[in-house]
Amino acid sequence: MIAKVTPLIRLPSTTDVFDYFVPDDLAAAVKPGSLVSIPFRASKAAGVVLGLSAAQEEPKKFRARPVDSLIEDEPVLSESQLRLIEEFSQYYFVSTGSVARLVVPDRPSRPAHVKPSAFNCTRFTVSPIQLPLLKKAAERISSAQFLTIQDVSSFVWLVLHLIKHSPQSQILILIPTIEMIEAITPAVHKMCSGKLAVAHSKLSKGQRWNEYQNILSGNARAILATRQGVFLPIRENSHIIFFDGTSEDFKQYDQHPRYDARIVGAWLAKITKSKLLFASSSEVIGNGDMTHFPSSRGRGLGVLLVDMKNEMNQKGFSIIAGRTIEAIRGALKQNKKAVVIALREESEKGVSVKSVIKLLTEELKNCKVGGEMGGFDILVCTPHALEGLKLSSEKRNLGLLVFASIEPLLAIPDYRSAERAYYRLSHWRMLAQELGFERIILQSYSPDSPAVRAFAYGEFEAFRNEELKHRKELNYPPFSKLIKLSYNPRHTGGVLADSISADDRQDSIASELRSSLQNDGTVAGPFTDARKRQSLLIKLSPGAKLPMLAELGPDWIIDRDPENVL
Repeated sequence: MIAKVTPLIRLPSTTDVFDYFVPDDLAAAVKPGSLVSIPFRASKAAGVVLGLSAAQEEPKKFRARPVDSLIEDEPVLSESQLRLIEEFSQYYFVSTGSVARLVVPDRPSRPAHVKPSAFNCTRFTVSPIQLPLLKKAAERISSAQFLTIQDVSSFVWLVLHLIKHSPQSQILILIPTIEMIEAITPAVHKMCSGKLAVAHSKLSKGQRWNEYQNILSGNARAILATRQGVFLPIRENSHIIFFDGTSEDFKQYDQHPRYDARIVGAWLAKITKSKLLFASSSEVIGNGDMTHFPSSRGRGLGVLLVDMKNEMNQKGFSIIAGRTIEAIRGALKQNKKAVVIALREESEKGVSVKSVIKLLTEELKNCKVGGEMGGFDILVCTPHALEGLKLSSEKRNLGLLVFASIEPLLAIPDYRSAERAYYRLSHWRMLAQELGFERIILQSYSPDSPAVRAFAYGEFEAFRNEELKHRKELNYPPFSKLIKLSYNPRHTGGVLADSISADDRQDSIASELRSSLQNDGTVAGPFTDARKRQSLLIKLSPGAKLPMLAELGPDWIIDRDPENVL
């Protein structure tokens, strides 16, 4: 019997599986998904079995080397994971071996002694008045796939409710950032009584292995994970929930393969027959039916839009408008603190943390204006202070949240810049609601932007219609599928590895793509992207296939469903 094994070591992404002979004494024990020890090159390595066959499929020059031993008695990859690996490799044009190496955690060489985690005390509370509304809304979850949430406490309540009442075997909660996982973990840990697993990149090798085994065995009832959690071995009939499903952090954008966890999560739900739920802080442009989940405290957070374009025509113009200054003074008189958000720490021109601190220090006397959390009257910072609910210790003291300018978000030259700006603002509003802010002021030099008006005035339908009209005209998603190809040639001593020039290579590939697509799509480029790479953009019609992309080789970066085109 022949085992198709991929070694669990650093290998080129194109490396797939190797044939190994299974000795008779291991034949009954070795299964797809088994972790085995194999001879590889001049040493031994751990490997995972991705398939079995009666004999080598093609004549080989050398006989397959034997599997040395079985490392774990039970497979480390479930049948569902093996199916997911196959689907992933086909969609993202990568080898099954490279996906398996991404999925299987490193096994520690000796038993890991893992210390209990210390949890920060972020409190999530629900008003007794809202409790009946939350329970009633939770009854509708079984028929929903897209959910809007207004604060983190209501989402945590929903998770705890599902853990207690849901018939699903496991509940996997995908959260975009480690900071938010760390904030939510204590509440879920208390409910699960030790049946909680956490998976993210800050864990040690031993911690990752132990958590993986808890999930594989079914011991973990609830799982909190970042985007790579879609590869975990959850049981059938589970519950898969994406928290803040519009977050860009669910898309892998800087390493190969560049996968979208939301797409992979949908495959996982189908394979495991699990319930899939996307919870977002706003309406979503690409989705029609959204179920609205009540807030935990029953009050909304008002938004005041300040027209900075009009302010520029006033005498004594300032990057912080007069109305905003008065609102800050009003919050301070009520013994409430104010937080001013700028998107940049420093900038030679325009709005930055540094310039706002200088202005407010001169304008507002006898109060502490600073850029550090703790002991402030007015905190001036980037949005990072909101993430992970870092201001939780000030929860009862916060009054006013000011966005000094969001124009850098709108100015990104990409077809999704307005959509992302709206999602980002909505996410920050959700965090502000959780932190107990009473009011938001949005200063904007683009007050007529549909995205700005959707956030400030609730004009989402007008924003959605405008976006979809524009995308249909230019054949962007959801009316097409995008694939971005970036040329990143290998160099040897500063000279291209072959004699074909970069321009000729790109033109050749573009010509082949256009020929193979015919009426199934278009190819734009070559163009220079934000990382100074020459790129092509394919707009693909539904159902069209591009098998040649898997054969492009390591000089090409394939980004399917890119978060950013440029």
